[in-house]
Amino acid sequence: MKDYFKEENIFFDFEANDRNDFLSKIGEILFEKKYVNKGFVNSIIEREENYPTGLDFGEYKIAIPHTNPEFVSKEGIIVVKLEKPVIFRDMGLNENDLEVSVIFVLLIQKGEEQVNLLTKLMSLLEQKEVYNSIKNTSDKKEILQILSKNF
Repeated sequence: MKDYFKEENIFFDFEANDRNDFLSKIGEILFEKKYVNKGFVNSIIEREENYPTGLDFGEYKIAIPHTNPEFVSKEGIIVVKLEKPVIFRDMGLNENDLEVSVIFVLLIQKGEEQVNLLTKLMSLLEQKEVYNSIKNTSDKKEILQILSKNF
């Protein structure tokens, strides 16, 4: 499997006022790094409105925002630990507001791969020890080790 995780795509203490602010800011960074094209920010915000990506694992919550492959120039999975939580809606029901502190942005160019990677990432992150290891470290190399060992 491709190496989707890179040290340059791990962000700590990321500041965002709310979900759309986060998606706009990370989208701008990814555009500058040539991972996404111009329509990415609008597309990911619109997709998040219609198909929320928050996941509730009981004691902790995450989000895995993603959008259509045509907005992705270079594949990767972006890992972001927020300075303070923002609200994402629950993926399954779109009824619950979830306070999310760790976000994984999926950048996939093939639609059929997106579902497979999303499923794999969800099953990895539902393991509390994996989540806690990621949440509690401020070492990018350690996060890469955790993810590459388990992904």
